[in-house]
Amino acid sequence: MGKMRYSEAKHDDKFHEALSAAWERAEPYLLPVGIAVGALLVVIAVWMVASRYHTATGEKPWIERFDLSQQLAQSDEPDPEAQATRVLDALNTLVKNYQGHDAAAITLLELAQGHLGLASARSSDDPKAATSHLEQAAQAAEQFIADHPDHPLVPLAHYDAGKAHLDLGHFDPAADHFERARATRITFLAALARLQAGLCYEKTGQLDKARQAYQALRTDATAAWCAEQAEFHLAKLKRSAHKGS
Repeated sequence: MGKMRYSEAKHDDKFHEALSAAWERAEPYLLPVGIAVGALLVVIAVWMVASRYHTATGEKPWIERFDLSQQLAQSDEPDPEAQATRVLDALNTLVKNYQGHDAAAITLLELAQGHLGLASARSSDDPKAATSHLEQAAQAAEQFIADHPDHPLVPLAHYDAGKAHLDLGHFDPAADHFERARATRITFLAALARLQAGLCYEKTGQLDKARQAYQALRTDATAAWCAEQAEFHLAKLKRSAHKGS
């Protein structure tokens, strides 16, 4: 009996070590993957929504939005970060001038994504600047939600707001945004949002909710990579529970 228990414990340790090693390899890419997925979805969404709502090509906001894109594309600014900041400032001005318009809606999503990207770039060398960008990303995404509550891209805005709040350490609002982001029709984004919500629940000690989120991903055929991450977190929670008992 003693030998069997030792064997089982040894097997469990190897399993945990393998999972830990896999997570250590994957964890640094979790945030960039989330941002990259979101950025790709925004690019696709911009064209989808523009074609749907841009029925009058002579509308002033759309013309200004296009002219702004052309001007920024032709800029000879040598510093990529300075150029990115200039772009975001210009987009922010357009949003203020046309609040509530569909052109402003798309621009708000671009603002959120842009600030998330700059926050990621500055996180190691300038945490204060990164925090400022995260706050602006959350503000842009939440303004989109407030100004356009019935817009088809609201779930994407919730995801961006959730990412910003998660990185700021605001786990409760982040979890709420991620739960709302699951309404998206984009299956991978819905799975990623559920995974991120589970992480938020872990951070706040709501372990039952975390387990429910991870269990749902395990049985979700569309969850792909997120299901593997959920498997790891379930194993980690189980091991922690055994240590605490």
